[in-house]
Amino acid sequence: MNLVRRALVIALAALPLAAFAPGALAQADFPNKPIRIVVPFPAGGTLDTLGRLLAPKLQDTLGQPVVIDPRGGGATAIGTQAVQKAAPDGYTLLFMANSFVLVPMLMQKAPPWDPIKDFVPVSLVARVNQVLVAHPSFEANTVNQLVTLAKANPGKLNFASFGNGTSSHLAVELFKTLAGIDMQHISYKGMAPAMQDVLGGQVKVLMSNIPDAIPQLKAGKLKALGVADDKRSVQLPDVPTFAEQGFPGYAVYSWYAVVAPAGTPDAIVRKLHAAFSAAVKDPVVVDRLTNLQGMTVLNAPGEELLRFMQAEQKRYAEPIRLSGAKIE
Repeated sequence: MNLVRRALVIALAALPLAAFAPGALAQADFPNKPIRIVVPFPAGGTLDTLGRLLAPKLQDTLGQPVVIDPRGGGATAIGTQAVQKAAPDGYTLLFMANSFVLVPMLMQKAPPWDPIKDFVPVSLVARVNQVLVAHPSFEANTVNQLVTLAKANPGKLNFASFGNGTSSHLAVELFKTLAGIDMQHISYKGMAPAMQDVLGGQVKVLMSNIPDAIPQLKAGKLKALGVADDKRSVQLPDVPTFAEQGFPGYAVYSWYAVVAPAGTPDAIVRKLHAAFSAAVKDPVVVDRLTNLQGMTVLNAPGEELLRFMQAEQKRYAEPIRLSGAKIE
């Protein structure tokens, strides 16, 4: 045996057996085939659009095709459970929103998934703040005036939402507990019908994602009572925040994040987060998200996403209990 071969044999013999395990080899080789990102909402929505914006940038970093797979239905259960049951190898991911954490808390029966135990957090991507809007004829012009009106008419004022248990619903339920008011919830199947009835004056107010409300606000068809954050929105700089109107710390938003099936190796999770981090730092993506979509880029790793999800569970537990909000 020549000296080179002998040195190689000795070096290989010194390596731990784990280095030759199939799992270790698969992690080192990741990715070597297309990656599928499931969106648990119908095609054309915010998450689907965001996923398709990020996909080409992810492909550049990972060197493999990235396919966005919208799977709406079942209050996000169809898409979420497809990923929950997928192999924990990094090739099937879930791109989700608030509902991922909130839906299990709203189930009348045993929750179909546990967002903490059944998944591994990969990346907290972005968020979009919300604004409380009303028809121009509504008596209140500010959050404080709304509170005064609601206290004088307990249970008589109503508010619209995109659906039972959605962020637009639970945001108002959270505010009701903070302000000590009672309002009637009117649930709709999506943003469009809810917005339509507020535009028509049939329902008093709606907590809307800022990008969805801006066209109607600019046209004078709606008025803004307050931005649900501690600081003013770049898109609505003239609208005071809830904090400015006496409710500091009240911030509600839709947020978007990526998780993988439980058991996905840490090395693969780190590679995936690095790819998402590179994607959301791209100047074109940043411009689209901030200026066109009205989002705030977060770019937080898995451990921060885990703490964030746990905090969201905690802060919405009481409003959900008090409202009695449930879904089948």
